[in-house]
Amino acid sequence: TVWPLFQMASRPGLGVDAYQELEWVPPDKFGHVEMQVFRSAFPTPASFEYLKLLGLRTVINLSQELPMRAVISFFEEAGAELSNIGLRVWTHPRCASISQELVKNAMSLLLDRAAHPLLLISASGSHQVGAMVGCLRRLQGWNLVSIFEEYRSYATPSPRLAVEQFIELFDADVVSVPPSPPAWFAAQQ
Repeated sequence: TVWPLFQMASRPGLGVDAYQELEWVPPDKFGHVEMQVFRSAFPTPASFEYLKLLGLRTVINLSQELPMRAVISFFEEAGAELSNIGLRVWTHPRCASISQELVKNAMSLLLDRAAHPLLLISASGSHQVGAMVGCLRRLQGWNLVSIFEEYRSYATPSPRLAVEQFIELFDADVVSVPPSPPAWFAAQQ
C-alpha cells in the first residue's frame, strides 16, 4: 500500500511554494499492536519515510538475523535504539523460533513506557513477532481464539502450529510487569 503525502517545498528561483509529492510505504507485515507499539518484517529503505512518522525510540529485533546495514543506519540516524534480543538468546540455528527467555527479555522493553514508541521486527514479521504479540495478548487476558486469529492474519499462508502451541503454553509468570506499565496495559489489569 502506498499512501501519498503532500509536503510544502520551495521551488528555487520562483519564490513560491509548490507541492512535492512523497510516498508513505509501510514495511511488510506492518501493524498497530497497541498505542505506540507497532510490528513489522524487517523494513526496507522504501519504508523509511513512513517509519520516520512514528518517532520510534526503540526497535526490538526478535530474529536471529540482523537487518541490512541501511536499516541499522536508518535507526541510528532516527535516534531509535535497536535491541537485537533475538541474537542474544539463540543458541543454535535449529532452535525453536521463539523461547520463554526471548519473550521475557523483549516483554521487559515492551512494557517499559520509556521505550515507546516501539517497533517489534523479525525477518518475516510473521512467526517471532506473532509469537511475541500472542504472548502479550495472553498477558492482556485475550482468549486463545482471538489470539490465534490475529497471529494467522499475519502468518498466512503458512501459520505454524508450533507457534500457536508456544503461545498456548506460554508461562505468563516469567514476565515481570514494571511498576508503571503503559496506560493501555495498566487499564487491562
